[in-house]
Amino acid sequence: MRLGDRGFRKSAGACRESSYAARRHLVVIMAIESDPNDLPQHQRPSVLERVAEARQRLHVLRPAQEGSFRAVLGNGSFLRLWLAQAISQTANNMVNFALLLRVRNIVEVHDLPQANTAISLVILAFSLPSVLFGPVAGVVADRSNRRALMSIVNVFRALAVVLFLVIRPGWHVQTILLAHYLVTFLFGISGQFFAPAQGATIPALVPRPQLMRANALFNLTFTAAQLLGFATLGPILAKLIGIDQLFILTVVLFIVSAGLVMTLPATPVPERSGSAAQIHPMQRLWADIREGLVFILQDPMLMKAIAYLTLAATTFLMVASLGPEFITSVIGLPKEDIGYIVAPAGLGVVVGVLLVGRVVDRYPREVVIDSAIALAGVMLLLLAVSRDLLALILTGGSAPVAVETIVAGFFAALLGICNAFILVPAQTILQERSHEHIRARVYATFFTISNTVSFVPIFFAAASADLFGVVQVLAVVALLLIGFGTMNLLHRHAQEMARRERVRTRHRQGPEAFGAEE
Repeated sequence: MRLGDRGFRKSAGACRESSYAARRHLVVIMAIESDPNDLPQHQRPSVLERVAEARQRLHVLRPAQEGSFRAVLGNGSFLRLWLAQAISQTANNMVNFALLLRVRNIVEVHDLPQANTAISLVILAFSLPSVLFGPVAGVVADRSNRRALMSIVNVFRALAVVLFLVIRPGWHVQTILLAHYLVTFLFGISGQFFAPAQGATIPALVPRPQLMRANALFNLTFTAAQLLGFATLGPILAKLIGIDQLFILTVVLFIVSAGLVMTLPATPVPERSGSAAQIHPMQRLWADIREGLVFILQDPMLMKAIAYLTLAATTFLMVASLGPEFITSVIGLPKEDIGYIVAPAGLGVVVGVLLVGRVVDRYPREVVIDSAIALAGVMLLLLAVSRDLLALILTGGSAPVAVETIVAGFFAALLGICNAFILVPAQTILQERSHEHIRARVYATFFTISNTVSFVPIFFAAASADLFGVVQVLAVVALLLIGFGTMNLLHRHAQEMARRERVRTRHRQGPEAFGAEE
């Protein structure tokens, strides 16, 4: 016991010393910056340069409890990256909405019979680049200046949107659709390089104690950008100024985002050995891709984090694809009123992002994630059978549509909270477990796997709902989530009990047991 007390006092003393050191360094920095004229003329440039570097690195000496949202946003470099993400993702979702609206207008004007197929091909054209170019994007992000790469990507996005304005309604209908699919594919390719570079840049700008809050902000912004760009600004601006003017606005937003990215600190390009530089570029590319895959396969925790993120993204997409059918066939509202389900789910994600940091500070991340998966299954099951539950509770038979909508929105909000409790901790694990020079490839692998698996709900969820019913499909997905989360929790509990039993056994056997074990 004394040894433990001594170690605790030593650790606490080190923490106090680091805090005192931070204050001393800050006092010196502020004194020099307040009156730099006191420095000798020949020493002034070099001293001020070192002071600037010291101020940038001072956060390493600060206590871990400063990892709050205010402290994260107080980091100027992170703030600019966050604003660039918010602007570019909002513009990206506005483009997605405008594309679906334009293709739907083309289908209605030319009275095409395969309306759903024409619209689904837009989704396919946007998602397919992640499967084909995801691993390559990760290698490029790891082997280049990420600041320049993110800026160039936003410029290419702007140019791709300009190409949509070139397409004329007087062309043949098949040519119009093919041109939209091709430009959408190019737009999707440019976007593949932004996400891995952005995800890999966050740990370079934020100290480790602030990573959880930083990821929470980025997940919050991702959801807010979807709600703002796809469900709010996109529809409103399309009605007010038209689709072409909406495209022009997104071009300006992408250029602004590129300018913000260029104000970030430059990320150094990793140096290559002489032998690596002599390898053919294609061989070097495949070697880098293989290196990223091997790195992931050798880390079970990293593979589990990618599995968690993929499961959360795929489930959320499947629910979104079945949302219109659920709204019409179960609740009895028009498909246009899907916002009554999507908006509460998005608000739930926002609430979950704000709460997840405090919960993870008290409980292990894996326990939080597995519990959230099981609870997400429960919420999804209650959402699917909400109308039947109300019919059982209310004696007057079926409930009014307004009551069903409120109850369904409530369960959708709880489902959004569970989704945030999966995404934020899993993404933090992914960042912490991946090395700086390979992190972008890890992110690219995740996006490739996630988008590949997401093809399943895009093409088969609606067909399964037509065959078996939307409630049945949602219930099956919910039961799978409950089983997966519960199985992981039970397995972890069994491992913990076995570990405690080993500790008790060694304690009864005395110190000799530890020596024999070694």
